[in-house]
Formats: sequence, C-alpha cells, structure tokens
Amino acid sequence: MLVESGAVLFVPWLGGLIIGGLFTQDDVSIGLLAGGLIGLLFLQSSLQILQRRVLQRTVERLTAGLRIGIYDHLQRLPLPWLEDQRRGELLSLMTREVDVLSEFVTGSLLGIVPQLIVLTGSLALMLTIDPILTIPIVLGVPAFYIFMKIFGRNIRPLAGQIRDAYATWVSLADENLSILPVIKAYTRETIEAQRIKTSVLRHRDLQERMIAYQSLLGPIVNFIAAASVVLILWLAGGKVAEGEMGAGELVSFLLYAGLLTRPVARFADLWGQFQHARGALRHMTIVLAMSPEARQGDPLPKEVKGNLCFESIRFRYAGRPELLRDVSFEITAGQTVAILGRNGAGKSTLVDLLLRFRTPDEGTIRLDGRDISTVELSAYRQTIALVPQRVALIDGTISDNIRLGLPDATRDQVEHAAREAEAWAFISELREGLDTKIGEAGIRLSGGQRQRVALARALLKKPAILVLDEPTAMFDPESEARFVETARKALAGSTVILITHRPASLALADRVLNLRGGKIDEDRMAPRIGTARASLEEQ
Repeated sequence: MLVESGAVLFVPWLGGLIIGGLFTQDDVSIGLLAGGLIGLLFLQSSLQILQRRVLQRTVERLTAGLRIGIYDHLQRLPLPWLEDQRRGELLSLMTREVDVLSEFVTGSLLGIVPQLIVLTGSLALMLTIDPILTIPIVLGVPAFYIFMKIFGRNIRPLAGQIRDAYATWVSLADENLSILPVIKAYTRETIEAQRIKTSVLRHRDLQERMIAYQSLLGPIVNFIAAASVVLILWLAGGKVAEGEMGAGELVSFLLYAGLLTRPVARFADLWGQFQHARGALRHMTIVLAMSPEARQGDPLPKEVKGNLCFESIRFRYAGRPELLRDVSFEITAGQTVAILGRNGAGKSTLVDLLLRFRTPDEGTIRLDGRDISTVELSAYRQTIALVPQRVALIDGTISDNIRLGLPDATRDQVEHAAREAEAWAFISELREGLDTKIGEAGIRLSGGQRQRVALARALLKKPAILVLDEPTAMFDPESEARFVETARKALAGSTVILITHRPASLALADRVLNLRGGKIDEDRMAPRIGTARASLEEQ
C-alpha cells in the first residue's frame, strides 16, 4: 500500500519534468523521463493488483472468522433469549451484516491509509510548488467535513431501517418455507406471496433511498473538487503568464490537485458505507455482549448413577403467573417415572429446568446429590438424552441422525437402536436403508417415522437419564404395543422421565407423578393399563 501510494505521488512530478523538458527541447531527458514514467505506471498497476488480491483474501478470512465466531456464540446463549429472537434477524446478522462490516473494514477502512498518504503527500508537494494556490484547497477541508456531518444525519437512521427491513423479509420467508404444506392446505399462496412482496418492496424502497443519497454524495464532492481545480487553473494561468510559475510546475500542481479528488471522493463513499457498518457493528456488539450459558463448573464422576432430586422448585415465565410452585420429588436411579398433567401444567418446563435450558427462580435440582447448577455444563448434558415432543432432525441420512449423540457408534449399534425404537421395519424397506437421505428436518419421512428415528437416537446413547416427551404420540397402536414390550430392556440402567398421555406407554412407568396447580399433588405406583386410562381421563 505504502509503495503504491508513493508511486502515485511520483507521477505528477515526472509529468511536470516532461512538460518542462519540452520547453527546453532536451530530447534525451524527455525520453528518459517518459520511460521512467511508463515504468512507474507499470509498477503502480502491478502493486494495485497485488493489493487487491491481498485485500480480497483478507475480506474472505475476516468474513469467515466473524461468521464462525458469531454462530459459536449464538449457540451458547441462553435458550430463552434465543426464543425471543426472529430467526431471520439472526441469519441476517451472520450473513448480510457480516458482509457489510468486513467489506467496510478491509475494502474501505484499510484503504484509508493509502488515500491519506496520497492526500497529505499531494497537499505537501503542492505547498512546495505554490503555497498561495494551495490555500483554497486547504480551506475546503472544513467545508467538506461540515457537509458530510449534515449528510450523515439522513443516512444513519436509514441504514438501521434497511437492516430491520431485510431481517423482516428474511424471517417471513424462512417461516413460510418451513410451513409450506400448511400454506398450500389452506390455499394461502396468494396471501403469503403478497406479504413477502410487501416486505421485500419495503426493503427495496429503503435501499433506493439510500442509493439516492449516496449517488448525490459522490458527484457533489467531485464537483466541488473539480471547481476548485478550475479556480486554481484560472489563478495559476496568470502566474504562468507573468513568469512566476513554470509550465512544468503548473502541470505538476494541477496533477496533484487532480489526485486530491480521488481520496476526497473515496472519503465521501466511505462515509455512506460507515453508516451501514456502524449499524451492523452496533447490532453485532449487542449480541456478542450477551452472556453465554454458564458452562464452567465441577467435573462429574466417571460413573453417574442417575438419582434425581427436585427441591422446592419455583418458576415463572416473564410477564406470566407463577407456573411451578414448590415442586419437590425424588427419582431413584433406574426408575421410570411418568409425569402427568394438563396441557400447560409445566411438564415440559420441568424438562427444560432439568436440562438447564432455563434456571429455576427458587429451589435446587440435584443429580446424585450434586446441585446441577454447579456442574460443568457439557459434561452434565452428556449424561442426558432427550426425545422432544417436537422432533428435530438434520438434513442428512437416517444413520447421521441416529448417531447425532454418539458419532462413533458402529453400524450394528445404530441398527440395534433402530430395532429397539421400532424404526427398523420402515428403514429396512428403504432402498438405501440407514444411508437414506431424509431432507431438511426429515421432510421425506412421515411424522411417525421421524419420531422413531429420534427415539433410536436417544436409545443409542445409553444415557444415565432419558427424557421421553410423548415418545409414542405418532405410533400406531400395534407399534406402540411392540415398543412397550421391548422398551423395558432398552431402558434398563437409565433413569427415565416419561411425559405421556397414552395409557399403553404409561405401562412403562414404575411411578406416576401428577402435576396440578403448579405442584406435585399425587405420587403413586404406576397403574395397570385400564386404571391408567382412567387416570389419564381425569386430567
């Protein structure tokens, strides 16, 4: 950068010498100077190519580093905060805003250094040629600064509106693509297309306003700079006519004045980009300043038995009545305990508290006598396997999804887990079996098949604690009956928390806890199937 800027500053000087040589008719000197000028221009072009390659490589590395860092930070943030964010806004943060910031830093901010060298060097050399003619240029700097400040007042809020509008339409598109079957079933294609159109057009209109501002900025600054050069030419003409300035000096002075227009125009463009980058940086700073989940803590022993104790747990969601009031119960290692309760009673919240997705307002949860909040988070969660009510699968093969919690599992282990989860029957009928690609979120599988894959994933892990939230909700009665017959052996050795509304699955439980009114109001031995059905009907 420095060498290239120095080469730029030498060009007007050599140009002036060549013009001066024409008046002295020194052909040898003119030839040498012209050759030197061509060589200098070649060096300048070569250095520009190298500089652009280095800057572009820096842009890509900075962009990749920012995206990796932001994603890693996001996945470590508390779940309640993430649930309050729009997915499109988070996607925008990792894509568009990272691009804006990295391009500004490397493509613009780093470019300030050579531009400043050209600016200050040109002014210094112009002062050596003629200080009086340089005064109008120097006086223009404060005027330029004031103009940019006034202009920035309009650009700054507009940049924030553009960021929000982009995040809005990305969120809407992401949401609609994930529920296309519902949109088609309710014939909402036209309505949703109009919503997307309205959102995208708002973003377009804001972008066009920004372009209008920025398209004014550069030409106005260039006009001011060019007018200054014309004024200088007019003033310098008289000096040349009176013999106070040579023709070569005039050419050099004008070339240096022309050089000034490039950094000045660049600074004008940079100012608009700065407003975009500042908004992106502000949003990025807010997110990166969020405290991640507390992951440090005491190590767990190598052997975790699975004794659980909930002691006087209280919890409420922000702005809502208290959901859990003094919930206390114990589960002995190896027991299967079913938790019953009406929808919204807090069953899934208990699971979130157990997994440390949320923190109780009061009370303590203990694993083998240890307060789980004092245990190292990753080691603690590795002792638990979860089958959530809303099954989450990745875009990969069936084997990839089952291995998610145990990547080193053998193919035989994966097949065994699939059999235990009543998944092998449909997997064996697929042409590629375990290697069948299931699409994003398992879209190529039925609801029941997705649930079986999620169940196989949990059973493969052989965890100390297994949480099953409606594990057979999408099983047909025959498959559920087979699963119940084989599940006891598969669940042996694990402490199991079972949330279910199905009498057949309830037969897996050793004990039944009834969550009502924010408390455990009943703790009894598991009933038989007929009694279980009656118990569930009471909920």
